[in-house]
Amino acid sequence: MDASLVAAYQQPAPIKCTLVRFDMPGGAICLTDGGFAVHDAGEGEGPETYFGRHPVYGVLSSVGSIKDGADAQTTRIDIVILPASDVATAALGNPSTQGVRVQWWEGVIDPATGGLMGQPELKFDGEIDKPRLQVGESWSLTLECGTQAERQLEPNADWRLNNSFHQKIWPGELGLQFVDGVSRKKEWRSRPENPGVFKRLLKAFVPISNL
Repeated sequence: MDASLVAAYQQPAPIKCTLVRFDMPGGAICLTDGGFAVHDAGEGEGPETYFGRHPVYGVLSSVGSIKDGADAQTTRIDIVILPASDVATAALGNPSTQGVRVQWWEGVIDPATGGLMGQPELKFDGEIDKPRLQVGESWSLTLECGTQAERQLEPNADWRLNNSFHQKIWPGELGLQFVDGVSRKKEWRSRPENPGVFKRLLKAFVPISNL
């Protein structure tokens, strides 16, 4: 953590702020939980303004606590936005936003200048997974976000050693044209289910003498 930020947190009553940045294809959407702040995310865009009330997309309502991964999941967070309009809701909840990079920082506001004190701490760097719209007295859009490492845990049953996938990688190569139903059940170099049997088979083919 930045030394100036540590000192800011040690003040009697620090003014904390949350910063969230969505790296949308049409341009970054930068939100904060109150007022506005200027921060350079280090993505080559220079200092950007984070809005407490974005003129197009609305208001950042909350960022949920980080959820530890379980089973086939990694770290996840939920970001709740109060959209400014149904157009903003449709834009943020569009399926094309899946995979958009999301960054979340926590910082402290300098009461004298209104600027950030030190460098905000990056708490999460991941991507949008799916939206969840809630309709009641007011509309809210929850963006469920996960880390990019979660892709490594996705099932790959469709990645089979068959002709269609083979030609997708090597177009025009017909070595598997008449082969089907071939799949790799275990990943290469994975531990066998019964290592004792595997070792006995290995000794049968590679005798070890006088050890």
